[in-house]
Amino acid sequence: MTQTDSTNQRFHDITSTPMNFTIHAPGRVNLLGEHTDYNGLPVLPMAIQKTITLEGAERNDRHIRAWALDVSPDPVEFDLEPTIPKHPQGHWINYVKAGIQGILDSLSLEEQKNLHGCDIVISGTIPLGVGLSSSSALVTGSALAFLETNRLPINRVPLAERMAAAEHYVGTRGGGMDQATCLLGQKGHALKIDFFPLRANPVPLPDSTTIVVCDSRVRAKKTENALRLYNLRAVECRFAAMLLRAFLQSKDIPSDFQRLGDLFNSPWNYTYEDLIRLIAEGIQDMYSYQEICDQLVDEDEIRCILTDYSFENEREFSSMRFACGKRFRHIVTDGMRVEQSAKILHEGNAAEFGRLMNQGQVSARDDFEISCPELDRLVELALEYGTLGARLTGAGFGGCTVNLVERTKADAFVQHMRQAYYPDSDPSDESIFTSEPGPGAVIKRHEV
Repeated sequence: MTQTDSTNQRFHDITSTPMNFTIHAPGRVNLLGEHTDYNGLPVLPMAIQKTITLEGAERNDRHIRAWALDVSPDPVEFDLEPTIPKHPQGHWINYVKAGIQGILDSLSLEEQKNLHGCDIVISGTIPLGVGLSSSSALVTGSALAFLETNRLPINRVPLAERMAAAEHYVGTRGGGMDQATCLLGQKGHALKIDFFPLRANPVPLPDSTTIVVCDSRVRAKKTENALRLYNLRAVECRFAAMLLRAFLQSKDIPSDFQRLGDLFNSPWNYTYEDLIRLIAEGIQDMYSYQEICDQLVDEDEIRCILTDYSFENEREFSSMRFACGKRFRHIVTDGMRVEQSAKILHEGNAAEFGRLMNQGQVSARDDFEISCPELDRLVELALEYGTLGARLTGAGFGGCTVNLVERTKADAFVQHMRQAYYPDSDPSDESIFTSEPGPGAVIKRHEV
């Protein structure tokens, strides 16, 4: 029996139906540009060779059955309806629902009447909760499964934008990097992704290097305190944009921008250097809640923003502090590093790219404050053992570091890091692994 036959048989044993399609949705590692995406500035991720796999079969009704084999042998079931009710926060099925809900939201009620459900069996090789976008891969893969089930067209760029919004269903208020990388990744290349509108351009990584990912083993669960910290960074960026608008208005400069990235366009046409100067002049590093209210006047709007990002305890608002200037300083300098990296990687300058990665780590640690002692230790060890560049990757507060390593030194680097940070681990443990840039999501139909 071939591996395909064995997989088909397993699917049939689980669902009692033949398999119609398989989707491999990759995770991603971000090389540079952390938290810049939802501010309208670019990122530089790549799809990795680890995926969430969804095996599916079409149904004749409006029912969804989903199995997560790494969690439970039992399915979770729900029906298609215009607004799909959520499971309790943190349940894995909400990520499946988010992808499907994102597709439903793009269709009229009349169009939704003709849709039918599917059986989905989910497995994967992306480590969970380590900042490699397993959750976005599941959201995006679920949307692809639903589109494939209903033979709907798959247009990857608009789908990536839709899936970024779809993740709001699970309470994550990020940008579109993870979904775009999952759908648009290219083998052998990173992607320079710009936003609003979404544009993705391949950037070659030097053949002389490889990427090594190191897991800190600190789990930054987006359903717990890390979600609160993540959303606080988004709130601080929202407030920073509002403060910057007020500052521009005080100088009779047009102030009707929505995101920081808008200021590169007409009528402002600012450069990165202009923005660094503007932030230093117009935004303090730290504000109390009362200072935010005094500066921005409309306390109701401020409370609405906090509530929109899941801060609902008004009693704690008065004790909150917002590091607006520091946050925007990181966003602008990291965006600038992405722009510089795209140019130098086309020239094959690995050493300079590594230097920019190192700068990005300092900025993420000191200005955006999303590192932790374990991530700092991994970066310190990596630099000691000869990496060209090392930095945290993903939302932060735990998860992984990403390292640019000369290919001829990769085995020795992995061995040194394993001995220093994972001394008691089994040799088969994948807390540290190498990955080449992989392709975006792959869809394969099966003849029944």
